[in-house]
Amino acid sequence: MNKETRENIEWMKSGGIGCVFAQVMARNPESVNWRIDAISDYSGVAKDTFIQSIVFPSMSAQEVRQWALDNGFYLENIDDMYDGLRVKSGQFVSWVQYFGPDSHVKTRQSPHAMLSFCMKLPAIYHAKVGFSGVLHLAHASVQSLSEKAKEAMWKRSFVHTERILGHKPTVAEAAKTTFVR
Repeated sequence: MNKETRENIEWMKSGGIGCVFAQVMARNPESVNWRIDAISDYSGVAKDTFIQSIVFPSMSAQEVRQWALDNGFYLENIDDMYDGLRVKSGQFVSWVQYFGPDSHVKTRQSPHAMLSFCMKLPAIYHAKVGFSGVLHLAHASVQSLSEKAKEAMWKRSFVHTERILGHKPTVAEAAKTTFVR
């Protein structure tokens, strides 16, 4: 694992990311079949991977966006200001998140550019997450968590995100939104 990948993982574990589930899962990504690869090590999504992250050292959002478009990802118009990056996974469409120092969302301003996306549904994910035909990062496996823990983490995620942003999330910060147009 390279230095930039380790720094992004440390950023997540330290609470820079808004999602409390991601903070906890970053401590042991393998336990939920989450692969975090540097672009130099990435050769496609492994068969057993549920969540894939790709770190792009020294690249900007525009460069990562272009890499994604050149590699089978596509853009979906969210509104007049925002686009969502997408990738197909079987019968599903995955909502892709961009993280990086130049992200327009404070809770996604990781030390190094990174794309993260869900590739398939685990046996057990939090029931509050569900969009027909859509894979969402929040579809991470929560099999090892009690119902009480899942509910507490869900609520803390909203509080933590709002605290970092300084306001309630809007379409700009929504999971379906990846880039400012």
